Amino acid sequence: MDQPQMPDEWTRGYARLGGLCRSLRDTGFHEWGFVIYRGVYGDDDAWNAFVQCFRDNVHLDLARGNALRGALLEQYAQWTVIEDSAALDGASKDDIRQHFVRWREGRIVTRPRNPFSMPGDPSPVLPRFSYCLYVDHACLDTLGAHLAARPSDISRPHFPPPPLVAIIIDGNYAPRQDAQGPYPPVDGSTARYLGWEYFDTRYICGLYDDFHVSTLDNYDYQRPPAIAPGGSRLMLRM
Repeated sequence: MDQPQMPDEWTRGYARLGGLCRSLRDTGFHEWGFVIYRGVYGDDDAWNAFVQCFRDNVHLDLARGNALRGALLEQYAQWTVIEDSAALDGASKDDIRQHFVRWREGRIVTRPRNPFSMPGDPSPVLPRFSYCLYVDHACLDTLGAHLAARPSDISRPHFPPPPLVAIIIDGNYAPRQDAQGPYPPVDGSTARYLGWEYFDTRYICGLYDDFHVSTLDNYDYQRPPAIAPGGSRLMLRM
């Protein structure tokens, strides 16, 4: 594809999806979007419906506020789906993280460093190579309620359906053996940050954009079983 033409107003710090637009303009790397790991096999129809609903949610998220910008960004979106029933069926989040780390080796692209960067600032590595998505049985179970409440014409205004949920996994997470917290155990850990989060895919583009200036482990982190953003809904099954 040709170099995306980004009007200056799309790349401002305050602009919606401004970080994404700047990265496409400044890095010369014209792909964006998370790698998606399939962890559920045996029902291809359900999986294909999940992927289609995910793509519909991306389309709606991109179109918010500026349809022209959304159409351009959609051209460059790459939601790479990785399927391997032998290796990934029922895989743990740690298994997925390790697979993702191997996948990104030799592919990592960085954006220009901020000359005034401070300790704790996000890595200059693009979000595509820092985080991935995982769809397990619990996530696929959110498809039914999402589909049942979704209108036939998603382009028309409507009340949002229940969330279609995916797991966002931090590829750089390394659990600390001494990390303890006042939280119920999840995957055997009582720490606040687990290196992953349930996320409503209706807002996945905004999350990708946020990762240019922030990290998953920030004040907005929603510890499972809460579903981000907001945390007002909980996963019924983990």
